[in-house]
Amino acid sequence: MKRIGLALHYSRMGNLVIKLAEVPPLYINVYTYTMKKVGTLYDVIGNVKNPYGLVKPVERNDSIIGQPLYVKVQDMQKKRR
Repeated sequence: MKRIGLALHYSRMGNLVIKLAEVPPLYINVYTYTMKKVGTLYDVIGNVKNPYGLVKPVERNDSIIGQPLYVKVQDMQKKRR
């Protein structure tokens, strides 16, 4: 697992906003530390030095706010081909 960022809040449209430490490829699955699927990263916004990601969540879960989020290394290698 590779850490990609920190969950900040839900937007008005219901998407989860995350502060990205590293920008993964789009349409990759995002997980918590316990490997529970949070959703799919579908957009990267903000400037190059401070990017934010928008995740379309599987379900709204407010306990995710403030937690680090991860992606599988195998998924990153598949998406980059």
